[in-house]
Amino acid sequence: MLDSTNALMIWQAMTANGIDKVCYLPCNKLNALMSNAPESVGIWNITKESVGLGLCFGRSLAGKRSAMCIQNTGLGNLITELYTMQKLYREALPIFVSWRGYYQEPIEAQIILGGKIEDILKSIDVEYRVCKTRDDIADLGTDLGAVFDQGKVKVYLMSPELWETNSPDYHVFGEPCISPVSVEAPAYKGKPTRTRIEAIAELMECVGDDDIVISQIGFPSKEVYNTRDRAENFYMLGALGAATEVGIGLALEKPHRHVYVVDGDGSFFFNPNQLVDLATFHPPNLSVVCLDNGSWGSTGNQPTLSSQGMNLTGMVRAMGLESTGMTGDADEFKGMVRDGLTFIHYMIRAGNDKIGGEIPLKALEIKQRFMQAIA
Repeated sequence: MLDSTNALMIWQAMTANGIDKVCYLPCNKLNALMSNAPESVGIWNITKESVGLGLCFGRSLAGKRSAMCIQNTGLGNLITELYTMQKLYREALPIFVSWRGYYQEPIEAQIILGGKIEDILKSIDVEYRVCKTRDDIADLGTDLGAVFDQGKVKVYLMSPELWETNSPDYHVFGEPCISPVSVEAPAYKGKPTRTRIEAIAELMECVGDDDIVISQIGFPSKEVYNTRDRAENFYMLGALGAATEVGIGLALEKPHRHVYVVDGDGSFFFNPNQLVDLATFHPPNLSVVCLDNGSWGSTGNQPTLSSQGMNLTGMVRAMGLESTGMTGDADEFKGMVRDGLTFIHYMIRAGNDKIGGEIPLKALEIKQRFMQAIA
């Protein structure tokens, strides 16, 4: 038997505060909690902790409330994204963490980090609460309310002491059930004619007044701003490899508005989990525009794997996504945009705009203006 009382108290506190989605990465010390998840809360099974941050952040831009349930060893996998999304834009996120390496831990590798986790959280200025007994979660509903009222991140370190017993087998077991995939992706050996800012201008010509645009960090965001600034644009100022995740989370909550993500080849090589999630969720109202210049454009145009033959269209098609297109032609590109393809792979020349200035808006201004425009 699992002890359900403490688990139910935690879920009741979450639902009372409007949390209706939880990003979850399995840990057997979370089984008691997850086995009591209410039907009213959707569970997103994620492949990486930082992926969950992007999905939750996208939902928060749509005015929705989310939480994460992960293992404490996963906290190290999300520090950069945590700082450059939730903390930078002051968006709330409660993170419920199974505290491995603390109480009756049999695995040596868990102990070395588990004993340092409080020091780590203090050093990165992330508030936390230790939850060992029922008394520690008695006022959880009020505590979560403060998290959302103050727009902050808070970690809840849940000791195995919260659960009287644990069973690793509460759930339905996974088993291989793999769809057939026949992959055919074209090569590209032409000579691109457009730079990124020219490609962005072509995209923005096709973007309607009600459409939403999310742009990757660095020059993509700066060039979108200098091409056509609008309240419905969200400029990422950090978190490389997260823009498409944010777009997925937002598009799923705004099904009647089309969302365009301006992304690049470096972003997907940095975090290919984005392609996995794009193929898994594939919102019909989302178009990810991969502007592929074969280089790390914002850091000096050093070559990426696209310069060595790696085919991003082939990768995402191998994951089962069929709504894709690859081109180096401007008219074909605009046709793909108007057709609403999910993954649009546009070949461009390396080089950054040297005329436009930096984005003059602070992160909080960008967020508040954007959320008001799409409310």
